[in-house]
Order: sequence, then structure tokens, then C-alpha cells
Amino acid sequence: MTRMTGVLERKAAISGVGSSEIGRNLNRAPLDLTFDAIYEALAHAGLTFDDIDGLATTPGVSQSPGMSPVPLRDVKNGLGLKLNWFSSMVEGPSTMTTILNAAMAVATGQARHVLCYRTATQDLAKRQAIMAAPRAADTPASRWNGWQMWAFPFNALSPANSFAMIARYRMEKFGLTRDQLGAWAVNCRRNAGLNPTAVFRAPMTLDDYLSARMISDPLCLLDCDAPIDSAIAVIVSAVDAARDLRNPPLRIEAMSGALYGRDSWDQYEDIAGMAANDAGAHLWSRTDLKPSDVDVGNFYDGFSIQALVWLEALGFCARGESGAFIEGGQRIALEGEIPLNTGGGQLSGGRTHGFGLLKESCLQLWGQAGDRQVSNSPEVALTAVGGGALAGCLLLTRP
Repeated sequence: MTRMTGVLERKAAISGVGSSEIGRNLNRAPLDLTFDAIYEALAHAGLTFDDIDGLATTPGVSQSPGMSPVPLRDVKNGLGLKLNWFSSMVEGPSTMTTILNAAMAVATGQARHVLCYRTATQDLAKRQAIMAAPRAADTPASRWNGWQMWAFPFNALSPANSFAMIARYRMEKFGLTRDQLGAWAVNCRRNAGLNPTAVFRAPMTLDDYLSARMISDPLCLLDCDAPIDSAIAVIVSAVDAARDLRNPPLRIEAMSGALYGRDSWDQYEDIAGMAANDAGAHLWSRTDLKPSDVDVGNFYDGFSIQALVWLEALGFCARGESGAFIEGGQRIALEGEIPLNTGGGQLSGGRTHGFGLLKESCLQLWGQAGDRQVSNSPEVALTAVGGGALAGCLLLTRP
């Protein structure tokens, strides 16, 4: 195999990962969860606070309750970090922006070890909002001028509504079936049963899926991830600085956050797709590797249909064929042709906004995934994060 030369991201690697307690009704302060994840990542890599000279998170500030409750300054000040570089972006190609920025920072010599974190306490925020909610009579009518203005008259303000339209279109256009969507959800739950940190581990059958409550036709409850509280930390290091650490460095072979289409969740040009189409196509221009070289993958599934779009966008099958690709679940199982969402994904592993997916890819490459470890000693892992107008993907290789 020949390798492209001059690809800057290959100077960066992942050296350690960590997570906090993950779940619902944790009643833990967001900063406490963040520090738990950071301490674990540092210990996993064999680094100390004095080694960290970069810090990154995305989004730095969010108006959505619980979406990003720990600003970068709280981590910097709380840990007494001395930083040569830091980044806290509001917009970018999904939460993967954190990792892409960190990789560019170490590749250009701005930092040696960048601590990246993602904290969300959406379960806590949801419960607090219910307690503080005003009565309907006290809430005046308002005119919506935000990014969902076209959906507001139809009260279709949940992301579930947007992705249900994609799923329905694919059913009419390509013959996608609910049994095929169910195969994805069942595979995730099966893998989550082997993951002690997964949020939903109870066995689930296809019949359980098909009989679940409908949320936004054709997406049912088991097509949707759920708000939880969690923190994940990932350390991105310069390759030469990571060689003598506790884990073999996982080199960033290629990364992409391309966006060619309209920056919109509900007005994207290809109603069957998402920005994943752009990011996926651009990824393979950065490497000589091909989809057939990937040993394990973890693809964003805040809703089941998103993972199917990613499968096509990343070239594992042709447009409209992802339903048939996953039908029955055998091909994507742990022992299958291309094991996917090996930790349970977002649907069963927990809504960690993609950072949990990246952590799982790393554990698989290091052979540290426990009972769910893929047996063929994987060397190439692909993580894809985001839905709608957000998309970022990362191809990792193990030396």
C-alpha cells in the first residue's frame, strides 16, 4: 500500500481517552463530570497536567440547556493549565471540530498535547426545565425568525421531525423498510449489552423495535437517542511526543469537515442526505486507503437514519443501498464484515455527541474494548459524527 505524502494531519495522533460516569439521574455537577473524564484520559495516556499545553472544546457556549455547560475557561482555571494554544468554537463541522482543530494545532507545532473534552448534561437540564416551566397561559405567542423558521408553522421543531422526513423519503425513493432501520437499532443494543458503560443494555429484539411508540413517523422511540449526562476526554498529541506513552499512538490518517451544500438542517439540497455527503467524499481524497480497508466503524446515530446516510456518504455502499446493506444485521455485527457502533452507538451507548463514538474507535484499535472487542485485531477505524448541516469524520490507523 502506498501512502499519500504531505498530509498534515498525519503528524497528529490520539494518545489517551477517558470518560466520566454516563447516564440519567446522575445529579452530578457538569464540571465534576468533566474533571472525572480528564483525570481518566491523562492516566490512560500516562501524562500529567504539566504535559498539557493545549485545550479544546466545541461548542464553547450554547444557548441550548445542558448542551455545553462547561466553558473552556473553567477547565483551564480549575486545573491551572499553562496553555500555548486553545480553541473554543461555536460553529464548525460537528463536535468533531474539537479534534480537527487539535490535530492541526499539534501538526503545526502550536502544542504538543491537546486536551479535548465534550460535556453535556441534557438530562439534568431537561429535569430542571420541567420544574421551572411556566403554565401555558403565561407563555405569550411569539414569531420565530431562527434557523427553523420554515418548520415552525407546522410545529415540526424537533430534529426527529427533520430526520423522519429523510427516512420517509428514502422509503418512497429507495425502498427502505422499518425492518432495516430496526436492524441498526438491534445491533446497537446487542453491542451495548457487552459495554458496561452503556446507558441502555437490556436485550432488544426486532419485534420490540417494531412495537415501540411512534415519535415522528416513521421513526419510533428506539430510533432516537436520549438525553443523558456525560463527559468524554480525548488527548491529541504530536506523533513524536506520543511514541513513549502508555498506548501506541493512533495516527490520524485523514480527517474531513467539508461542507459544499447549503448550511441548513431542513433545506439541504439532497433531501435524502446530509452534509455527511460532502465530508465523506472529501475524506477519501486525503488518503490512499479505501472503505474496504476499514476494520471497524462508529457512525453517528442520534437517529438511526443518520447512520444509514453516513454509510453511503463514506462509500460503503451506493446511494439508496444502505438499507439493504444492513438488513438482518449480520454484516455490521461484531463478528461481521464491517463491525459498526461496537459500543452501542448513540442509540444505546448514550448521547455523547459523537465523542463516545471516537473513544470506542480508539479502544477497539488498542484492543481494550473488553467483551465487545472485534476479534480481527483491527488496524483501521473510522468515526463519523454529525447530522443535518454538521459533519466531521476521522480515519485512525494503529501502527
